[in-house]
Amino acid sequence: MDERAWKIISILLLAWAVSVTALYVGSCFNTTPGNSGSMITVNLGIKYKGENVEWHNLTEVPAGTTLLGATEVVTDVNYTTYPGMGAFINSINGVENEKPYYWIWWTWNPSTGWTLGPVAADKYVLSDGETVMWYYEDTSKYPPEKP
Repeated sequence: MDERAWKIISILLLAWAVSVTALYVGSCFNTTPGNSGSMITVNLGIKYKGENVEWHNLTEVPAGTTLLGATEVVTDVNYTTYPGMGAFINSINGVENEKPYYWIWWTWNPSTGWTLGPVAADKYVLSDGETVMWYYEDTSKYPPEKP
């Protein structure tokens, strides 16, 4: 093969590598379509059984990031995705669901206090300045106890 052919192949491989890397990095944030590229800040709490809340205040994520995406930024999270329903959290930072304790998420409303998350974490798009909390709690009674 001549030198020109090697240069063309090298350029194509480099372009492919950059494209794949960009796609991978973009997918790590679990964002929704229409992300404008701007950043937002959120406050994310992790409440382990019998412990104080571990706060990740002013966590910066791209606009359009889901709760699951933000959780992946600050913790080691393991989950299972169920078609038509969304992501079910199996563990956060190695703390696994163990009946009757499961990871449940809440959002803070200044008027009404803590409100149980309405959808799966991968379906909930965070707003700038929002405060949310993962709470490892006893789910044997409903509704679960507020944080």
